[in-house]
Amino acid sequence: MELKSDIDQHNIIEEVNIFLFDMPEEYSLGHCVAKDMRMSAGIAIYFKRNFGRVGELMDQRPNVGSVAFLQHNDRFIYYLVTKEFSNGKPSYNSITAAITKLRDFIVQHDVKKLAIPRIGCGLDKLDWSIVRRIIENLFQNVGCTIKICHFTHNLSKESELLRVEHPSTIKVHKNIKDIEKREFEKLNIILFSRKTTLPVYWDQHFQSVNEKYCFKSQYYKDYQTDLEVGQCLYYSTIEANIFVIVTNKNTTDNFSYQNLEKGLVKIKMLIENDQWHPTFIIHRMNNHIFEDLINKKIVSLICSAFLDLTPCLILQLVSSNS
Repeated sequence: MELKSDIDQHNIIEEVNIFLFDMPEEYSLGHCVAKDMRMSAGIAIYFKRNFGRVGELMDQRPNVGSVAFLQHNDRFIYYLVTKEFSNGKPSYNSITAAITKLRDFIVQHDVKKLAIPRIGCGLDKLDWSIVRRIIENLFQNVGCTIKICHFTHNLSKESELLRVEHPSTIKVHKNIKDIEKREFEKLNIILFSRKTTLPVYWDQHFQSVNEKYCFKSQYYKDYQTDLEVGQCLYYSTIEANIFVIVTNKNTTDNFSYQNLEKGLVKIKMLIENDQWHPTFIIHRMNNHIFEDLINKKIVSLICSAFLDLTPCLILQLVSSNS
């Protein structure tokens, strides 16, 4: 069936009535995201489900007005960062900067065919006629044809993608000792170790968990062997499962979301058959060496990794000096 199109005079853009993910694989894809990479609504949910690797995107640390990308087989998947937070809105300045960076990557990666939705003009409410002109102006003489994919023939798919239930997250101003579990439940506590070698990584969060659940001796024994980034150490008590994810080789390295994601996948495999409505406990990180959004990104990544476990609950423990 021939698609209806609206082709501009320079043949840069063609608007088509076809679902974005029905486009042939010879097309690279792109869409807009927030810097926190939550991707909890709209077409972004489909990108997250289809391509995953959210930790890899986070480790690229794109700022607003920049672009992160994945290479998937022979195509590129572009994530235009147009706003700081998922519940915010982009500006025309931020989307122009992101489209400019997208153009630079298109040239660098020698992409000849690109498919995108009406970026910034769905849930983000920008004016498509303005955004389209920005794309046309920036992509002159680039040598890439762009398909703008509408939902017209797939309205049911669009409605399904608008919202997906994510794990519930709550900030709790309590110590781990004060957290009460529900009857018949085991709490799932996630800690982050930021080094692989001796001396053993230990901080106040490890100490507070150990004071209640006493896992230190076995943890220290595990550190006598060579640990790998992305590894997940597992300790089980009557009341709790304690997971320690090794995120970095050295404490001076940037926090690795990709290694965190690897550990979260292992946690999911360990518990998904045991509990219907699990509760996870994490601590906020107060180390200002890392970027300001580290805690939002960690929660976003955990929500993404545990999407299939929903409904579940994430308790983020906040110390009094946070």
